[in-house]
Amino acid sequence: MTFMAPLWLWLLLFFGLYLVYRRQRGGGLVWSVRSIFLVSAIVFGILALARPVAMQEPVSIEQRGSDVIFAIDISRSMQATDIAPSRLEAAKQLLSSVVAADDTNRFGVLAFTTNPVILSPLTRDDELLLHLFSGLDTSMVMTRGTEIGGALKLARKLSRSEHPIVVLLTDGGDSLGYSQEAAKARAAGLIVNVVMLATSSGGTLKAEDGKLLRNEEGGIVVTARNSAIEAIADATGGVVIDGADAGALEAAIQAQGMEDIREKRKIILYREYFFAPLALALLFAMLGMTDLISRIGGRRA
Repeated sequence: MTFMAPLWLWLLLFFGLYLVYRRQRGGGLVWSVRSIFLVSAIVFGILALARPVAMQEPVSIEQRGSDVIFAIDISRSMQATDIAPSRLEAAKQLLSSVVAADDTNRFGVLAFTTNPVILSPLTRDDELLLHLFSGLDTSMVMTRGTEIGGALKLARKLSRSEHPIVVLLTDGGDSLGYSQEAAKARAAGLIVNVVMLATSSGGTLKAEDGKLLRNEEGGIVVTARNSAIEAIADATGGVVIDGADAGALEAAIQAQGMEDIREKRKIILYREYFFAPLALALLFAMLGMTDLISRIGGRRA
């Protein structure tokens, strides 16, 4: 026997301390039959809130899903705030929302600038992924620029699925064309979705001193969306999503899923027994708050 919500059991300690306090202060605590019933009702009510359960034999189930790899652009341009609160923060919020709502697919995570790096292999551990997303920061950037091809190549290596789903969260990078990357991604069997985290008007960046970043000529640097990257999604059967639209991304992943990944998992089932202390709590409360006992005793007399 164990409890699913054991924190409620602390109330038993506080309730016991309260009874001791009342007794020491001479608070008129009289252990009549009615008071015993009421105390019992409170105790069993707390036990019911703690949800007593009995563990059953683990059950083996087969879980099917797809491999989804998030490729997150962490280049300096992702600091721009034309997508509030910033492009990277919007990406993190989007990823957290999608992972929390999906208990079917496996997710892998990589980050890229000019070189990609694996942040998490494919997993269904949403707590691990959510913790990972919270730690993403452009301070991880060691080089400048964005190279999409390497990220797609690494994404392919992460999965043995015939058609893994890749989600590029980026402002489009700085290349004038992505025809080669599109052709390679299609040949590799990738389904690439592009989450465009930049606007056409673009946004400014801040230097380390907090001032607006300027180029060598002294002009303010403005980074805008690069729509050329949409060619990769078009070539691979993916979609382009403007902004951090979690609903649109969830729908795309669901529509593209092949459910070609099968895993056997063991789950533990529990038999609930909260109804037993709850029934006793209600019974003792009724006996303590009414004169039912005295009436029964009077009739017998």
